[in-house]
Amino acid sequence: MAPDLDRDRLAASVRATLDRLVRPGEPALAVGVYRDGTLALAEAAGCAVVEHDVPATAWTVFDIASVSKQMTSACLLMLARDGLVNLDSDVRDLLPELSFGRPVTLRQCMTHTGGLRDCYSMCELAGTDLHGIREDRLVRLISRYRDLDFAPGAEFSYSNTGYVLLAAVVRRTTGAGLAAYAKERLFGPLGMAVSHLRDDVAALVPHLAAGYVATGRGFDRCDVTEEVVGDGAVVTSVADYAGWHRFMMTGDVLGTDIRDALLDRATLSGGDRIGYALGLEVAALPGGPPAWWHSGSWAGYRSAVIHSPAAGISVAVFANRNDHSPSQLAAAVALAAMTGREVASCLDDVYGHPVPPGDADRTRPALLGRWHEPDQDVFLDVRPGDDGGIEVHEGGTPYRYRLGTDGMWHGVAEAGGSTYRLDGTTLTAAHRVSGDVSGRYRRAGDGEVGPLPVGRYTSAELDADAVLAAGGPPTVTIGAADPVALEPAGPGVWCGGGVTVRAEGAGLLVSTPGARRVRFTRA
Repeated sequence: MAPDLDRDRLAASVRATLDRLVRPGEPALAVGVYRDGTLALAEAAGCAVVEHDVPATAWTVFDIASVSKQMTSACLLMLARDGLVNLDSDVRDLLPELSFGRPVTLRQCMTHTGGLRDCYSMCELAGTDLHGIREDRLVRLISRYRDLDFAPGAEFSYSNTGYVLLAAVVRRTTGAGLAAYAKERLFGPLGMAVSHLRDDVAALVPHLAAGYVATGRGFDRCDVTEEVVGDGAVVTSVADYAGWHRFMMTGDVLGTDIRDALLDRATLSGGDRIGYALGLEVAALPGGPPAWWHSGSWAGYRSAVIHSPAAGISVAVFANRNDHSPSQLAAAVALAAMTGREVASCLDDVYGHPVPPGDADRTRPALLGRWHEPDQDVFLDVRPGDDGGIEVHEGGTPYRYRLGTDGMWHGVAEAGGSTYRLDGTTLTAAHRVSGDVSGRYRRAGDGEVGPLPVGRYTSAELDADAVLAAGGPPTVTIGAADPVALEPAGPGVWCGGGVTVRAEGAGLLVSTPGARRVRFTRA
């Protein structure tokens, strides 16, 4: 168990950290610390609505994005307990419009082991407009997918698609949407009066924080307009989240069987046990007790929660801005609550103590250049950054990293929580809090300039054409997406803007993070 919680000292430490991270008039960060089933302390800094100078409080409501997945999983577990679904049955049994060539179970949807291509990656690839999109339309788009990224059960690859399908399963099974089911069976019984799944963005939500993204000149408004739930869309406050903490600590109300099942880590078909369970993942807190974690990111909102039943402590960090890492702050606050240390000191442990820029300058040349992840067939470029740091270019936005004394390059600002480590000839990408490896990159050779197979290609899965055009530089334009400039990346391979185009016979294989080798045939 953790030592007795010195609430006043911890509150002062959290407040000092928030005051350092959030300037007056900026969007907010809100922190909740929970102990023994109750909200032990709550601190917030910044504005819930910048335009009207509305301060954030413990009751400010945030969209917590993918942190919602644990709650969707709890709903499916209750349906299974009631005998209405079998988590090990094929999702196509309940959604027969799906076109996957192999069975994918509901459990594999929940654990990201089904090989399902991420629906938002696919929409971005094709330039599909997501504004106002609802569950029925997104499921129709998913129903065109025929190929999987890997054999179901063989790997872990984070994909929102499975959770979108789980929400559709709840609707088909109960006749009501996930939002209605969760209100009746989950939030209501837990006494979470404010929390709900926001499946109607036109409905007013009292005390809702507006979303913002950092631009370098300030912040631009960026609210959620999508009405899809399951993969995200729970709105809650740090005060109301206490009801979920109480359940996670004790199993009260919903049942210890549901709580324990949420923490049951998945096992791959090859026998390896992974860190991901059902909407929660093992957290590697430096020197801390066993804990579970999840983060969320959508539009102008960021979130992270950590639960440690062993210590009796949970932490939630909710933000309506995209330029800080709630995961790292949540981990630091959890460590501070468990050890009695200052939050600032724990942040250094989580972020990695930075090395002097001169030392980083001597280390970073080995990372510079182009790297290739062969399983996902995606490329990234590492370039020099300021003060001995690096910039990682994987799509349109460069992300900054700095070297820590632990030998890892730690993400800064929007990249907070992600890390890179050079292990011999392999550049390993991972998340700092969970330790989950998201990619193993190998040094890419110089691109060989060859003939670009210009012309028009079509994908039945995307219901979109891809047009390869020569020029300076060559481009690929897929569906309604903007043209992407390409560079040669090997024999018959071109990359740019987070997209890889690989010539195969008379067709193309197109990859992007979250969707591997989408097939296009000559039109």
